[in-house]
Amino acid sequence: DDDGAFIVNAATVTLVKSAVVTNALGTTDPVPGATITYTIVATVAGSGSLNGLAITDNIPSNTRYVPGSITLGGASLSDAVDADAADYNGTRINVALGAVAGGQTRTVTFRTTIQ
Repeated sequence: DDDGAFIVNAATVTLVKSAVVTNALGTTDPVPGATITYTIVATVAGSGSLNGLAITDNIPSNTRYVPGSITLGGASLSDAVDADAADYNGTRINVALGAVAGGQTRTVTFRTTIQ
């Protein structure tokens, strides 16, 4: 008999950000003109899901965003505020992940150039 019982679902999210530097010299030195590729992985754990999950990340100082470089799960997204999940407003990227259930991950990437 389940009278008066509550079913509780819970979910937590973990974000892990990494960066890989590449340059024209074929090294990973962070010199002017080098490209930094950022990867942010959102992992949801638990028995529930998170609705309206989004990743917003500021573009680091002394770098310039590479236009058209945002991806979600490997799929390219536009920089404009439009029907796809991402936008770039001149200072930060934002990617809407939507509903993400426990046990799922979403991966966002974007690139900047060192000034």
